[in-house]
Amino acid sequence: MALSPLLPAGAGVAAVQAGERKRHLVVIPKASDQLFWDLVRSGVEQAVAEAGRAGRDVGLTWRGPAYSGDALAQIRILQSYIRPDVDAIVLAANDRTRLLEPVQAAVAAGIPVIILDSALDGDAHSALVATDNLAAGRQAAREMARRLGGKGDVLVLRTLAGSASTFDRGRGFVEELGRIAPTVRVVADVFGGGAPGDLRARAGELLRNHPDVDGIFSVNESSTDGMLRALRSVARPRRHIFIGFDATPFLLDAVGSGEIDALVIQDPRHMGLLGARLAISLMSDVRPAPASAPLPPGMANKKFTIETRLVTRENMAQPDIRQLMCLTC
Repeated sequence: MALSPLLPAGAGVAAVQAGERKRHLVVIPKASDQLFWDLVRSGVEQAVAEAGRAGRDVGLTWRGPAYSGDALAQIRILQSYIRPDVDAIVLAANDRTRLLEPVQAAVAAGIPVIILDSALDGDAHSALVATDNLAAGRQAAREMARRLGGKGDVLVLRTLAGSASTFDRGRGFVEELGRIAPTVRVVADVFGGGAPGDLRARAGELLRNHPDVDGIFSVNESSTDGMLRALRSVARPRRHIFIGFDATPFLLDAVGSGEIDALVIQDPRHMGLLGARLAISLMSDVRPAPASAPLPPGMANKKFTIETRLVTRENMAQPDIRQLMCLTC
């Protein structure tokens, strides 16, 4: 289900009743080491502030693993918040399968769960708020094919197989290349891990094994960062077309210098804002809420899709694009 406009400010938030206790929203991101999640948090905090202005007092707990891919840490964090003083949870699952059971336990305890950024198996969660990751991968493939003139050899650097968002970006990229540019060959398509050091090492290995490659696609902030650092440290006979995903000041500087040809960027602030608004709208006035409590009309088990933008040296100064990755805007 595509959702172009945001929900109205305060949508679904009931007016506070005299003596009503403070509500508690828990947000569990994939990691604590990426700018992307800082931007998601700014959107969450905006939703919490909106709720306060509408008369609902919501406290926020933000707690995630140190780095992306640590599903076990996420499971432990989620389990620690399945308790009576938590009214809703927003989760960006590091593993679409391993996080299913603890999410089911939270819902069974009466805590609604909104899934953010990366899909989760099953249907226990109330809604998914995420980028259309298959479409984003296809967008990157079209840009790669255009820049390569429809021929050449390409590397793909992914993160972890269990991460639905990054898996779908890689899948969309490879499938679209095969469809629109069958003479472009994907000569390596690898999972590099979740930690930044692992991704940089894997990127360096790929470049040494394929020194004559024509193009490179990396699927998220940490893999793009690792690939850029590896490109700077590995001797290359010629320059590659490099398309990455997500943006930080470090990566945007590389777009400006021409080291990165394009970045597919999301709208993390919008994602956090919408996910938190939905979670707040589900907070029950009775705890624990029944697991079968009705959801707002049209919302149950729906996917709210957020579009991506392609950032290049030519358009990166546009105010609407700079806004997407600016913490202070």
